[in-house]
Amino acid sequence: MKCIYRKCATSFALLFAAFFLSGIAGCQTTAKNSGFLSDYSQLKPSKIVEGAMDYRNPRRSLAKYNKFILEPYRVYFAANADGIGIDPAELKNLVDYFRNESVKALSKRYRVVNRPGPGVARIRVAITSITKTKPVMNNLPQGKLLGVGLGGASMEAEILDSRTGERLGAIVESKQGAHFSFGDAVSRYGHAKQVMRLWVERFVRRLDRAHGFKTKS
Repeated sequence: MKCIYRKCATSFALLFAAFFLSGIAGCQTTAKNSGFLSDYSQLKPSKIVEGAMDYRNPRRSLAKYNKFILEPYRVYFAANADGIGIDPAELKNLVDYFRNESVKALSKRYRVVNRPGPGVARIRVAITSITKTKPVMNNLPQGKLLGVGLGGASMEAEILDSRTGERLGAIVESKQGAHFSFGDAVSRYGHAKQVMRLWVERFVRRLDRAHGFKTKS
């Protein structure tokens, strides 16, 4: 009986240690600068997005912009970034997915255009790393609990006045998928796509608040 007790206690201790360590590893971390942005000196630790570095122009309000040019989204991996070995065709599909989600979300209240002008902002985006989801690990209860199979992505983005080129905002961020996102956990890039959707939704909420629309917190 004592032996069984010791085994149970040992298993619990190992599980607790693994959970504790995975909790640290699963937190958002500051993404490495890839070189996609022309200037990183304005970026500071975000007061809103945990683990991100961002910049918001205090002299310019997004309320003045209701039309957006989406430059072609790019893959711009940092040195030794996760995802360097991913097939180029799969990377293109991910980039297209990210941009299409952006167009779909923005088009609900704003316009996506091709030419600079008054009230037009230019958006530049790059995926700087991709971590594959591990579906097998996510199908195990222990995997869901510990988050060992989580995928995710890193990105850099900036928004500029389309006529002057003045920077309105910028962000560098790395994020993992959610522990219990069952639908996204069964695809190799499910968590990466989930993260992209969250980024798009968060930006549109910020834009909506600037324009005085009610948004979910």
